[in-house]
Amino acid sequence: MIQKVLTDIEIEVSNRINEEENNLKAVKELKLLLDQIDYEAEVVPFEDKERLSRLLVSLKGATLNESENQLVERISTYQI
Repeated sequence: MIQKVLTDIEIEVSNRINEEENNLKAVKELKLLLDQIDYEAEVVPFEDKERLSRLLVSLKGATLNESENQLVERISTYQI
């Protein structure tokens, strides 16, 4: 019984670690993409999720993955 509980906990923790690793990769990818922008010449639509997403897709040259999309959602609702 205890072994089953520990195994379940191990799986749960492992899944959270994998999710957080994906989130960290998404943060790093979006930072790299945003580093390409000249903020003096361009206004970045941080509060508009759709426009920000389109900008990042354009910079990336590919669609955003699930973690990146979740991060865009989080950025667009973040109170600065």
